[in-house]
Parts: sequence; C-alpha cells; structure tokens
Amino acid sequence: MNSDEDTGLFFIKPPEMVIGRVRLAPEGPEPYRVVFRLGDQVIAEHPVPTIREGEALIRREMPGIQFSAMQQRPHPEAPKWRLEAVPSDTTD
Repeated sequence: MNSDEDTGLFFIKPPEMVIGRVRLAPEGPEPYRVVFRLGDQVIAEHPVPTIREGEALIRREMPGIQFSAMQQRPHPEAPKWRLEAVPSDTTD
C-alpha cells in the first residue's frame, strides 16, 4: 500500500501550460525562431534574428497566450482545441 491510499489523497494532473522556447532555425529566414507549445501541440512560431529578441518576444507574448490557453481549455479533462497563432509584433 502506498501513502496515497493510506491518506485517501489523489493527485490530479495540472492543466497543460503554454511554453515558449527559442530554437535554432537553420532553414528559416532568421537564424532563430520562437516556438510556443501547449503540451505536444505547436500553437505559434515566430522567426527572430537573435536569442535576446526571442526571449523578449516570449516575455511580451506569454501572458496573452497563457490566458487564451486557459480560456480555451480551462480543465485538464476538457477537449483540446487548436489555438490561433499569436500575431508577431517585432517592430518595437
């Protein structure tokens, strides 16, 4: 018997979180790209010229993307919908 059965507690998988990462893009128009994922699903990709600009894009866009993901899939048991790509705004 494990400790979960002893206490009657059980664990619920937390809802999937949106993750943004800067990746190399050797075949793209820019040397790097920012990839936003929700679980295993790619929800947006944006080419960026530097890692620093990619990290800035993640910090700027992540709150809006995470909010949209929670609105579209508020519970881990809810069906997954494909989120629209977030528009790129790299003119700052």
